[in-house]
Amino acid sequence: MQPTYVFIVGLPRTGTKLMMNVLENCQEKACYITPENFFLGRVLRSGVRHKLRSLGDLRQDEQIRRLVDQMYTGQFFGEFWDKLAQGKIKIERRDLLRRLLVSDRSDQAIYLTLLEAYAESLAQRPLVAEEVILGDKSGPHLYRVPTLLAWFPEAKVVHTFRDPRAVLASEHKKLLNKQGRNIAKLEIGGQIWQALFLKLTMPLFSLFVVLYITVAWLYAARLHYKYKKLYPNNYFLSKFEDLVEAPEENVRKLCGFLNIEFHPEMLSPPKIDSSYSKDAGTGFDQATLNRWRSYLKPWMNACLTLLGKKYLKSFGYIR
Repeated sequence: MQPTYVFIVGLPRTGTKLMMNVLENCQEKACYITPENFFLGRVLRSGVRHKLRSLGDLRQDEQIRRLVDQMYTGQFFGEFWDKLAQGKIKIERRDLLRRLLVSDRSDQAIYLTLLEAYAESLAQRPLVAEEVILGDKSGPHLYRVPTLLAWFPEAKVVHTFRDPRAVLASEHKKLLNKQGRNIAKLEIGGQIWQALFLKLTMPLFSLFVVLYITVAWLYAARLHYKYKKLYPNNYFLSKFEDLVEAPEENVRKLCGFLNIEFHPEMLSPPKIDSSYSKDAGTGFDQATLNRWRSYLKPWMNACLTLLGKKYLKSFGYIR
């Protein structure tokens, strides 16, 4: 039997980590969801798959050794690669090299090897296929669903989705804080003119973030309808608001889609481990549903509502 493959995709701040934590509390099977490896790439960044081309002919063992060296020296972007380079993911270098050398060295084989190696590093034993769920949580793989399902025809794709105004508020706040830290560093370093330039361009920066999130969300909405039609048995939309408001009902729907049993433990994901909530404890933080209302500026709300009115209505975010 083949393991169950689950791929969690979606825009930032839509609850991909929350979904990962829900699934990892499954009791029927051991669930191992690899953190972001962006193997297939991001919107504006190439992924591991694209960088493989720069290595040349992977049929040569030396190129595989070069690839493994890059994996362990932080040359790839993503949480998975950062933790691997720091030794926080306990995959033995020699073991990963051995696995890749005996594979057929295709993109699919390299990707699958990473998923299996990560799972076995946590399980501390060889995997029994029918007893495990393997997967990956790389949000931008939303744009690569056709590739994922071509590689794993029986796989399940969970698309996390959220009110774009909440996504915008969360992402704008994060990026603005990052910009503020950059300005502070420049001021401390005596680069006053550069810091002043960044301060003066802050309104333009905010406008850019609004437009970026709007375009990204509209595209994600269109992809939902496309995937729903193309892959009715492999694709599932999980709205953040529905999951948080009615956890048991929606986790049961998720379990039905994945053909696994529902377990009450799945209703107790750690809050502190998820980017959607900073509170301690477990469960679903309903305060996150309306937090954006006190942060979003009226012009941001108006801009997004105007441009995305059609889809905001179709997903029930406005009436």
